[in-house]
Amino acid sequence: MTFHHLVAISWTRPIDDSNISAFAIALDQLSAECTELLHAYAHGRDNSSRDVSSDYGISAAFHDPTGYAEYDVHPAHIRAKELLSKFAAKYTVVQFEA
Repeated sequence: MTFHHLVAISWTRPIDDSNISAFAIALDQLSAECTELLHAYAHGRDNSSRDVSSDYGISAAFHDPTGYAEYDVHPAHIRAKELLSKFAAKYTVVQFEA
């Protein structure tokens, strides 16, 4: 089974593209530093026009829950979360095995 970690983010208003780009770069660095833990990793801006949509999403699939536990305390993950805290109004996390 794969351990999935999904994050849906809503930005504070207004937010400029440089903040979103900096966050995306931090996530790219995070995934590069954690390749041995990850089965798959993707992130990006929402393309939906639905009112219930979030602004940005992260999908991380780990080989097992232990891999997620290592990722959660990894310095690159902590740096990305610190950036997120500066301009996220809200974020929701869902984790499951499938």
